[in-house]
This record gives sequence, C-alpha cells and structure tokens, in this order.
Amino acid sequence: MSAEEIRAMSETLAADPGSLVFLPLAEALLARNDLAHAARVAQRGADRHATRADAHDLAARIAIAQGDLLTAELAWQTVLSLIPDLGAAHRGLGFLRYQQGRFDEAEQHLAVARASSPDDPALESAWEAVQAARAAAPIEEPPTVPTPVPRAASTAGGRGAGTLFDTVLGASAQVALLLDADGLVVAGRYETADGNDLGAVIGAHLSGVSDEAARAMRHFGLGNWTRIALESEAATIAMAPTGDAITLVAAPREVPLGFVRRTLDQCVTLAQRWLGGAS
Repeated sequence: MSAEEIRAMSETLAADPGSLVFLPLAEALLARNDLAHAARVAQRGADRHATRADAHDLAARIAIAQGDLLTAELAWQTVLSLIPDLGAAHRGLGFLRYQQGRFDEAEQHLAVARASSPDDPALESAWEAVQAARAAAPIEEPPTVPTPVPRAASTAGGRGAGTLFDTVLGASAQVALLLDADGLVVAGRYETADGNDLGAVIGAHLSGVSDEAARAMRHFGLGNWTRIALESEAATIAMAPTGDAITLVAAPREVPLGFVRRTLDQCVTLAQRWLGGAS
C-alpha cells in the first residue's frame, strides 16, 4: 500500500475516530514494519470496538511482531471470549504455548486451528514442531534469574565494554548485556546484591533463545523475531537481535514492562553504534 493511501486512511481516522478504517490502516503499517504506529492504531481501534474479534486479533499480531508476548496472549484470549473457535486466535496461542514449553496446550490450540485451516502448510509445520518437542526429552526448568540491584552510574569517560550501557541505565535497577551468537558477553554486566557479575552465567542459559525464536517464527509463518519479553518470579527480561548479537535488559518485576522495552530500544541503539565503531 502506498504512502498516499496510508496518509488518506490516517486522515479519515482522525476525522472519524470510530471509523473501521483503523483495520486496513494498522495492517498496512504492520506490513511496512512501522510497529509502534501500528500498535497505537490497532489498540485504540480495539478499545473503541471491543466486540470485534478481528480488531483484537490484529492487535495481537502486531504485539507478536514487537515481541510483546503478554499483550498478544491477552488479546487472543479476548478474541476467544468473543469467538471461541476462531482458528487465528488458536493458531497464535499455539505459537505462544510452544514458546513457553507448554506443549500439551500448544497441541490443543493447534488442533483447533488445523481444523479451521486444514491446508495451511505453516500450521502443519507448527504441528510437527510441537509433536517433535513433546517426543523429546523433558526440558529443564529455566534458571531462577537473580533480581538486578541499583548501582551508581559510571563516571564520565568510562567507555569500556563493561560500562557500555551505563549512560542509558544510570542508577536504575535495570541491567543490560550484549551477547554474541554463542551467548558470550561482549559488553555490559549483570550484578547482584553481593557484587557478583552473573553476565556469563545468564548468557550461557540464554544462548539458544535467538535460534529457538527464529525457528518458532518460521514454523508459524510470522517473519523475523524483533523482541522477546520473559518474566520470572524475580525479574523481567527483554531481548532484541542486534546484528549477529543480542541485546538483553533485565529489571525487577515491579518495573513496568513498557519501561523495560523502552530501555531495551535505547540499549539496542547504543550497541549498534558501539559495534559499528568496533568493526
């Protein structure tokens, strides 16, 4: 869709906020990878047209593209409260349950999705992936992630790899790491209350997340992954691909997810500049 068509739909929506033009507009923005704009349009439309399942489904798909799995899950659950057997929502929740290692639930959702779209090759690939995962050895429980603790910002001029993200983090309770493809820490640090830097340990545990995310996105025909948010009892972790590396931000659970995501975006930008200078 051309920029002129998008501009015309935006003007229509501005003149009439209740217009259903928000649906094709948000779809077009999603196709152009203008995710923040697409999310705003879709969420406002879903709030205004709360009984439209397609509005909530669209908001969920945009959230997936942003890596916001929690928002996507809530949106698809809303869809199913409106239309319990809608295949698109079951497909999306099947993807989420697969990502979470809840393979029995993933299978249940995908079974409904396959019944509604029996000739969808992406669904068949997803079904096979779930069956293979269930047949594999049980996956160990994810490690408990220690809660990050506040620390003072580095003094001016500190430009070592360990202090790369300090200009963004300041004295906040968030921490950040830049990991290479093997999970080795390239920059940043993850300090606990007793002063230990657990960056290497966290990196080792999360080294395969990028490959798993890319594999799952291929199975479900959802394109490339752009962001992942994980929540444990102790911390919230958000990750994003950064060239061949991964930028990771962690914060205590009481820090709002939106704030963690904003910090992640800032750290990704900083890491990209640093990697460009290093190369």
